[in-house]
This record gives sequence, C-alpha cells and structure tokens, in this order.
Amino acid sequence: LIKLFSSTKQSLTQKDFEEKLPDVSLADMLAVLNEMQKEGLLDVLIHSDRSLCWKLRSNSETQRMKSLTDLEEKAVYGAVNKAGSDGITLKSISIETKVAQNRLPKILKGLLAKKLIKELALSTGQKHKVYLLIDVEPSLKIATSSLFAGESGVDSEFVGVLESACLKYLHHKNTKSMKLDDPLARKAASYASLQDMTNFISESKISTVKMSCNDL
Repeated sequence: LIKLFSSTKQSLTQKDFEEKLPDVSLADMLAVLNEMQKEGLLDVLIHSDRSLCWKLRSNSETQRMKSLTDLEEKAVYGAVNKAGSDGITLKSISIETKVAQNRLPKILKGLLAKKLIKELALSTGQKHKVYLLIDVEPSLKIATSSLFAGESGVDSEFVGVLESACLKYLHHKNTKSMKLDDPLARKAASYASLQDMTNFISESKISTVKMSCNDL
C-alpha cells in the first residue's frame, strides 16, 4: 500500500485499490487503511460525489500529527489541513469539527504556538481571520485580501503610501524623459509598465511583504 501511495501524489479511491491490487480483498484493504489512519499516516478525504479517498501524509505531516495528543486539537488541525490554500475561518472550523466556538481560540493558540498553523487577517475586518497550515501558501484571493488588512478593514494608510509612491515614481520618470530631444525616446522613457512599478515598490522596501503585479 505504501508503495502504491508513494507512486502518486494524488489521493486514491477504493476503485484505484481494486484495480492496482486485485488480489487483496476489500475487507483486508479497509482494515489496513484504518490502521494506517490511526497511526497518522493517512488523510481521509471526501470527493464532491461523497465518495471516500485516501492520501499518504508526508513524513513532516506525520510527525506533526504525532505531536498532537488532544482529539479536538487533531480535529482542528485536520480541518485547517483540508481547507488548503483558501484557509478556513473559526466558524467553519467549528462546523467542520463540531467543536464549540468558545473552545477554539485556545486550541488555535496552541497550534499557532507549535508553529503548525498560521493566522491571516483579512481586509474585511479585524475579527475576520483565516487559518492555514504553516507551510501552505495562501491562494491569490486570500493573499491579496490579507496584504491590505488593517485593524478595522482595509489599511487605508498603507494603500495611501503605495499610491503616493507610485505617483512619485511616474512623475520622476516623466520629468527625466522631458530632457530627451527625440520624441519617440521621450515617450518610451516616460512609460512605466505594471512590472516596473512592482519592481520599484519591492526595491524601495515600502512593503515588508513581497508584492506581485496582481497585488499592485
């Protein structure tokens, strides 16, 4: 089974097992899968058609799960893991795990302290946060929303600083281009692409978070 899982990074379904391991009975297969799940070696996922599938955890994921001894803590970690790059809110974690919302802050604080998950505030408000595994990159939507997050919504001061810096950059390019005699060269020198602007913001260290063209 481990060899079969290791041969693919994708999750495997019951049909996959039946095709790849035709000599193993379904009862024996499920018994082994259940044992591997108990040992923290597998993630059990649910497809959109409600069918089950299994995915082998990496060594680092397995070690993380072994460090979690509390059942509720394991359930919360599993919900965050399942959410992937889109992250998951406190309310959704409560629904997913059936753990009361008033108990979640303590559990999440423990996972944050163990550096198993991370917390991102969204620009929709101070209390609107999502949680992701520590080594998972947030999706474009989440990353953009968290980049401009302030204490009570969008960080207008930060946005204003970016806007001012961009305008000064464009003004500088335009002033510099006016010294050129050739009209075509002058026009080309005054132009700044979105990538040029992004590079300028990055080099100026205005933002401590790396920004992409989409962010700008």
